[in-house]
Amino acid sequence: MTSQDNRKWRKPRNQVLSQRDPNQLLDDLLALDRMLVEVSMRIYNVPRRDRISMRAHNRRLHDAVREHMPRLLKRSRNQS
Repeated sequence: MTSQDNRKWRKPRNQVLSQRDPNQLLDDLLALDRMLVEVSMRIYNVPRRDRISMRAHNRRLHDAVREHMPRLLKRSRNQS
C-alpha cells in the first residue's frame, strides 16, 4: 500500500518540477548573463554613462528572451 501511495504522490510532484525547470533554467541563465556583463564592463573599464546604457540594452534583451522563449520552445518541440 505504501508503494502505491508513494507513486501517486510522486507523479504530480515530478510533473510540477518538469514544468518549473525551463523557467528556473531561464532565470539562472539570465542571471549568469547579467553577471557576465557586469564583470566585462569592469574589466574593460567601461565609463559609467555607457554602463547605464549597456544595462538598459541587457534588460531589453532579457525581456525579449522571456517573451519569446516559450514560443521558440514550443516550435522546437513540434519539430522533434
